[in-house]
Amino acid sequence: MIKRLFLLWLAALSSQVDAQVFMRPFDNAAAIASGGGNIAMPVFSQGINNEALLGRPNGTGIWAGSVLPFGISGWQVAHFTGSIGFQEKNGVALQIVHSGTEDYAEQRFQLMYGRRLGEKLYIGGSALALRASAPEYGSATSATFGLAVLAQPLPQVWVGARIQNPAQQKIGNDLIPSLLRIGATWQPSQLLLINAEVEKDLEREGQVKAGFEYMPLEKFVLRAGVRAGLATRLGFGAGFRLKSGLRADLGAEWHPQLGITPALMISWIKPSKTEPLTTNH
Repeated sequence: MIKRLFLLWLAALSSQVDAQVFMRPFDNAAAIASGGGNIAMPVFSQGINNEALLGRPNGTGIWAGSVLPFGISGWQVAHFTGSIGFQEKNGVALQIVHSGTEDYAEQRFQLMYGRRLGEKLYIGGSALALRASAPEYGSATSATFGLAVLAQPLPQVWVGARIQNPAQQKIGNDLIPSLLRIGATWQPSQLLLINAEVEKDLEREGQVKAGFEYMPLEKFVLRAGVRAGLATRLGFGAGFRLKSGLRADLGAEWHPQLGITPALMISWIKPSKTEPLTTNH
């Protein structure tokens, strides 16, 4: 049954894609809960989704979690990210993502760097190694890169952009997705963040994403969001700040045809010495 469901999913994907491999990776629990529109997030509560964010204070942290796509127990998704900040204006990170079943698997290994250019401007870049494997067909490996920017044009507004695989590299004879993300975050108070983003793959249907984070209590964060593309998906979840920078996040996304995708993430973020405590620090 699991194999059939997975093959049906791949068949649906292939009907929209011309000779392209690597599905969109599943977001972590915090990002899933708020719709995934986090390219302009100025803080680290949803992990590192923009390399330029590593130039911000609090660039040191660890994020690890798992996702159960559409409740299919035989489909394993796991992610790990570790980052180190230097002198409050530089940071590096390593991210590893695995997604697959016994019949097909994908791995991503991404080395990221971010730097502060000015008080309100940050840039970043990454090198990405991709591997796809299937027991009956062997494996293939390729590499590409990404570029990103994060800026604060207004006191309560952040904007961000990222492009992945601008040179349109291939893995074997198949295209690696060339992805453009542009978005904004509005932070009207220390308790609330509202995100919006547009994501476009050159070979796939675009997505519009929106969501929010709200802290009704000091150690509790509520999240909800939506992403609209070929199908409209709703996200929801919560985060819990434990102690000494340790956090736990739960999230889920509802797909109208494929059902619920639950996710869990545990993270540790070094407390900032230079910025006030917000919903996300």
